[in-house]
Amino acid sequence: AIKGKEKPEEVVKKFYSYITEGGTTTLKEAYKLVSTKHYKLNEEQFKGIVANYSKDMKVNIISSDIKKDIAVVNIEYSVPSAFGGNFTTKTEIHLDLDKASNTWKIDFTGETYNNEISQVTKTGT
Repeated sequence: AIKGKEKPEEVVKKFYSYITEGGTTTLKEAYKLVSTKHYKLNEEQFKGIVANYSKDMKVNIISSDIKKDIAVVNIEYSVPSAFGGNFTTKTEIHLDLDKASNTWKIDFTGETYNNEISQVTKTGT
């Protein structure tokens, strides 16, 4: 059985393309991809957070793994550095399977993260 209409990687790609594009309509679309399973972030809070994301952020999908109803997508993203060149870092994006719509939703607030699954890489700022 294929879980989700779109692969988790596709959802993550779409999410970041909406955010880097910015604008009211596209941010509304990005917001629709956020999971409400564990925590309901309101749209204004969401927009406030993503407003700080760099418009020049480039996201590459490295790998993804589905464990039951949670998908873990490893991404690498780079943003222009204040010191010239790009600052690149790797991180994990977790997604919940929304059974009602059979779609993957991004765990934006990190409610499914625990130390076993996710270890935040400390690379400095």
